[in-house]
Amino acid sequence: MRKCVSIAGIMLFAALLFVQPSKADNFDTFTLVAKDATITFTLPQTLTPSSVHWGGMIFVNNVQGTFDGGAYTFATVMLGPVGYNWATNYTATGSETKFVEIVTPGLFSWNADGTVTLNTGVFDLGWYTLTVVDPPGDTVGVPEPASLILLGFGGIALGALRRRKAN
Repeated sequence: MRKCVSIAGIMLFAALLFVQPSKADNFDTFTLVAKDATITFTLPQTLTPSSVHWGGMIFVNNVQGTFDGGAYTFATVMLGPVGYNWATNYTATGSETKFVEIVTPGLFSWNADGTVTLNTGVFDLGWYTLTVVDPPGDTVGVPEPASLILLGFGGIALGALRRRKAN
């Protein structure tokens, strides 16, 4: 039994020695700039929309951001390839309902599992310019305890098999 524990310990040490930190969720920062207004907000790079409407317009609710430098909570952020009357390349905002609508082709792509992946780039929206960037961030260590536990059990099982063969 002592050998099994030491083998499992050595395997755990080797696994921890070669662990690489992974980057946690990626976020995209949206900056919408016009002559008289600047709107910024951040969304996950891959997200599940709150709802989907006609023309593939996705809705994301309760998004924190800024409006002309002040903190602002957008009740709804609408993103889509086509908008009202099948128009493209425009934006609309509403102060009463606290929404922002951005319509431009190529802003996102659909994944097979129903999620949306947002694309980065600069989009010309007439009087507005939308810049979507994935700001570089520090990698965040994401622990993977299940993998380490499986590795440990594998080491114990190998040790038990070896002991069983010896008897």
